[in-house]
Amino acid sequence: MQLYYADLHVHIGRAQGRKIKVTASDKMNLAYILKQGVLEKGLQMVGIVDCGSPMVLQDIEELIEEGELRPTRNGDLISRRGVMLLLGVEIESREGVHFIVYLPDLEAVKTWQKIMQRKVTNPILSTQKTSMGATELIDLAAVLRGIFVVAHAFTPHRGAYGCWVYRLYEGLGQRVHHVMAIELGLSADTDMADTIKETRNYAFLSNSDAHSPANLAREYNLLRMGGLSFAEFRMALTGEKGRRIMANYGMHPLLGKYHRSYCPQCRVIAQTDQATFTCDICGEQMIPGVWDRILAIRDYDIPHHPIGRPPYHYRVPLHFIPELGPKTYARLRRAFGSEIQIMEHADLEMMRRIVKPSVVHYIEKMRNNELEIIPGGGGYYGKVKKSDDDH
Repeated sequence: MQLYYADLHVHIGRAQGRKIKVTASDKMNLAYILKQGVLEKGLQMVGIVDCGSPMVLQDIEELIEEGELRPTRNGDLISRRGVMLLLGVEIESREGVHFIVYLPDLEAVKTWQKIMQRKVTNPILSTQKTSMGATELIDLAAVLRGIFVVAHAFTPHRGAYGCWVYRLYEGLGQRVHHVMAIELGLSADTDMADTIKETRNYAFLSNSDAHSPANLAREYNLLRMGGLSFAEFRMALTGEKGRRIMANYGMHPLLGKYHRSYCPQCRVIAQTDQATFTCDICGEQMIPGVWDRILAIRDYDIPHHPIGRPPYHYRVPLHFIPELGPKTYARLRRAFGSEIQIMEHADLEMMRRIVKPSVVHYIEKMRNNELEIIPGGGGYYGKVKKSDDDH
């Protein structure tokens, strides 16, 4: 068995010279991600969720021709640098909810695209809106031997719990048993999600939803698998034969853009210790915060983790760390390699010889889940608070 770091929700900005994700950086192309991005971050597995676009498929096929990607006997794609490309599609259902379907090989991707040509308005773009309902998407995923995941499940914008249902069963019926994982999203963590009883039935994934190079691997998972393959990943989600998710690493929920409810009229974030959906100032409905929504629909006051639920470790991108500027970042990269290596494994005493002790102080606090956070909301990220004992 080996341990692999994986970020399984990454967006392409441009493919074949065309814009794929309007809000994503043009630098986020497949070649950059596989040749440079994953190495800078320290990932061994990356999930590209725009494979529903024919332009992205053409990029993949070109990289195969160039030898940058190698198909295995089972159809898995491994880069020249040994990183697995997991083929994924983020799709918006008829209900206005986002889901991710991971597909086993390029043939399954081509079949998906052929079916969706008649079901979406613009097959070129990312996160396509389909006329198919959520249950139909589950059926299609099953036919193609895919893995069905609820994307950023708790966010107010297109998250299943955030904008659609109180319980997945309400929207999916018996097909809820075919959901293989819930993606927590940037404003939720394991403790929050496990206050809802039905979540105990699902694996949790913590992914970046990256639209830019800086945000690649801002959240990631540690997987124990027998190798890099779609079949191994499926077993890790279900905990079969010793494969499993060992840990989730994610931004503290307070840092999320949608952690607390927000009034766009008054530009204020809810501050109460109760679920708040109406602005105290103007009386208008607020954009629901993830914390507020979960508090309103939860089953338990405290989390009830199922046996074997992986630990959740709070992390922030290195550029969120106070006093960690470009020069300090470059020194750390030269000394220790990837960002994940710096955050998880680099020796702190050795680090203190290279950069200011105050920077190491924050990294150590991050490893211990002790960073103080100024909450975010209303589309704005929170911030790491500078410590009074900064030294």
